[in-house]
Amino acid sequence: MTRKIPAEPSEEQFHRIVFSIWDFQQALSALTFLAEECDLTGMYSRVELRRFKCYETQSIISFARPFVTSRSGIQLSAKRIGVTFTPEERKHRNQILLLRNKIVAHSDTEEMHYKVETLEFSGTNSFKAPWFIFDESLLLTENQRRDFESLLRKLINGLHEFAFQLCKSNPERFEFYKIPISVQKQDV
Repeated sequence: MTRKIPAEPSEEQFHRIVFSIWDFQQALSALTFLAEECDLTGMYSRVELRRFKCYETQSIISFARPFVTSRSGIQLSAKRIGVTFTPEERKHRNQILLLRNKIVAHSDTEEMHYKVETLEFSGTNSFKAPWFIFDESLLLTENQRRDFESLLRKLINGLHEFAFQLCKSNPERFEFYKIPISVQKQDV
């Protein structure tokens, strides 16, 4: 099935579309690592729980990056690449973006989850010291992670299909090596 390519993307839109493939692949990899290493019925140390939390956090950040407006004002439009979300997929996408905006990327105070206690040390110079207890649990349930994985696969497939169709009509656009400006400045 071939799709009609929408209007030719601008240079900035093109780069956002291409790099979104990498962002979504990173998110999918982090989810895969989490699924492979975390048995939801298992018992883990805090350090192990933090490793799982890192995978989950990376998956959420990487997923959201294309949908968040960049400094250049560009963000990924699923519609532009021919991907249509079902109402359930749209709801799930919005939930992941809300997690990113409220908890993962910004730690809004209304969503913080922790406890502070004091420990008393007695002796010649008795004193109290704070003890911080942070919530180490995962944000996504197993069902939500499966839905998240399906959404990522749909987006990755849509981006590859979009790129393939665009390449058929404009192959020279895919013959380049993009170097970050920060690297270019180092070479000077």
